[in-house]
This record gives sequence, structure tokens and C-alpha cells, in this order.
Amino acid sequence: MLKSHDKFHSSNGKRLILVADDEVINREILGATLEDDYEILFAVDGEDTLNKCREHKEILSLLLLDLMMPVFSGQEVLKRLRDDPDLRQIPVIVMTADQDAEVECLHLGASDFIPKPYPQEDVIKARVRRTI
Repeated sequence: MLKSHDKFHSSNGKRLILVADDEVINREILGATLEDDYEILFAVDGEDTLNKCREHKEILSLLLLDLMMPVFSGQEVLKRLRDDPDLRQIPVIVMTADQDAEVECLHLGASDFIPKPYPQEDVIKARVRRTI
């Protein structure tokens, strides 16, 4: 059982972030950007993302979610998170090159939006810190 001060912290004391992107290079960039301050998990498609959200729901601090993924799109993941009482509290930052999708994703429950190609590392880190 987690104590209140342990909530949202992994076993090493860092907050846990799930990076969901089917592109290896994007996972590597985000992992390298955030690994000093956070523990990072990776998901490669929408189904993997939902499974890891369920598995780590007690300590997951943030989901960085690509919209264009196999199995379930990012929009479908957002809908399923929103409709699941156990998962809807997980904050989500959407990542995509499709800026037209920003408003739709915010309506589906996303907390913020990071454009692709990625902005400077400090912008990513600031958005992550603010959302968490």
C-alpha cells in the first residue's frame, strides 16, 4: 500500500512519466531530455499505452502521448482514459505535428500540447513540470 507521500513517485523516488510514441527516435529524444529528473516508461502503440497506464495508475504522474500510433490512435487513447474512472486523473500532454488536432485533444481531456518537431528541451521540461 502506498503512503500519501509516495503517491506519484516510483521506487527510486522520481516521478514516473509514460512516453507513448511508435517512433524509436522520438522515444529516445524524450527519454534523454527527461531521464535526469524523471523515471521514464515507454509504450509503442495505443494498446500498450493503455495497458501501462492501468499497470502504473497509482504512481503515473504524466502521459506524453503521440497522436499517430498503431492499434489505437492518440485520440482513441484520450477517449478511453477519459471514460475510465481509474485512469481519467492521469494528466496527458499530446505530441503531434498536426496543430489542427490541438483543440480536439484539449476537448478530449489533454492538459497541454507539444508540437513536433520538438521545441527546445527547456520548453519540453517546463511544460512537463507545469503539468505535473
